[in-house]
Amino acid sequence: MDSKSTATEAQRKRVIEALRLRPQTSYDLRRLGIYQAPARVKELRDKFGYSITTDPVVIVDRDGYHHARVALYTLVNEPGGPQ
Repeated sequence: MDSKSTATEAQRKRVIEALRLRPQTSYDLRRLGIYQAPARVKELRDKFGYSITTDPVVIVDRDGYHHARVALYTLVNEPGGPQ
């Protein structure tokens, strides 16, 4: 699968790969080419059984702009993992 693909499946794969490394903000995921992060996370939860939390955070982007209530996604558990 092309790492630059914007196909939904490719985006879901990139979300999971990124979340396995560390929690990610919607801003982080956007930089990975995932512009509909809430939709991809919802699919991963509802259709594929991933446990992912969402918490609002405040970030300062690389240009110095403050963004309030950016989503911070954390992978808690994967399908078939310990409960």
